[in-house]
Amino acid sequence: ATGAHLALYPNLNVNDPVYQALFRDVRFRRALSLAVNRHEINQVMYFGLALETNNLILPDSPLYNETTAHAWAGFDIDRANALLNEIGLTEFNDDDIRLMPNGEPLELIIETAGEDTEQTDVLQLVSDSWKQIGVKIYTKPSQREVFRNRIFSGETHMSIWSGYDNGVPTADMSP
Repeated sequence: ATGAHLALYPNLNVNDPVYQALFRDVRFRRALSLAVNRHEINQVMYFGLALETNNLILPDSPLYNETTAHAWAGFDIDRANALLNEIGLTEFNDDDIRLMPNGEPLELIIETAGEDTEQTDVLQLVSDSWKQIGVKIYTKPSQREVFRNRIFSGETHMSIWSGYDNGVPTADMSP
C-alpha cells in the first residue's frame, strides 16, 4: 500500500538557487503542508473516505505513529503565514503573492505525469488554499518520461505523485 494516494514532492535539488534555498528550509515545507486543506480534499475528492494525514506508514502497520501521522498536517493558515514571515517572506506584490528574496513572485510550477485528471483536480484545491498564504501555483502536465527526466535534471520545482510505496511495513524485517 502507498503511504498516501497523492503526495507533493518539493525538488530539493532544483537548479534555481532561490527555490532550492526555500525548499531546503524545513519551515517553508512545513508552511506549505499546513496550508493544504486535507479535510476539504477528502470531502470533495474522496467522499470523506481518505485519511487526512502525512505521506507515511499507514495505521495497519505496527510501526505506525499517530503523532508523526499528523505532524504539520493540520490546516492552519495563521501558523503557515507565521512560518513564511519567519523566514523573511514578508513582502507581497499587488496580487497578494509573496515576493522571494530576489524580488520575484513566489510562483511554483507543480508538474504531473498528466495521466489522469485527479492530480490536477487536487492541485486546484491546493492552489485555492495556498493563495491564502501568498503562494501561487501552476500545474504542468507532461508525459511520464519527460516528467521524470525534468525532476532528475533539477528543472522541476515540485511534483505530484503517489505516496511512499511502503505504507504498511511490518515490524519484522527478517528475510
